[in-house]
Amino acid sequence: MDLTTLTDEGLSDHLNAVLAEQERRAALVQIPEQITELHARFVACGGDPADLP
Repeated sequence: MDLTTLTDEGLSDHLNAVLAEQERRAALVQIPEQITELHARFVACGGDPADLP
């Protein structure tokens, strides 16, 4: 893609798409880690793992 040919609006749209993709990829890494941490906290607080989906 030749970014020099994009209009300012097109360049801004492209930037927003790139940022959204970076957020999506980060979420795919972070969410499983957060689930593991929350599960551990739930159990440490006395929660029954069988109550979790």
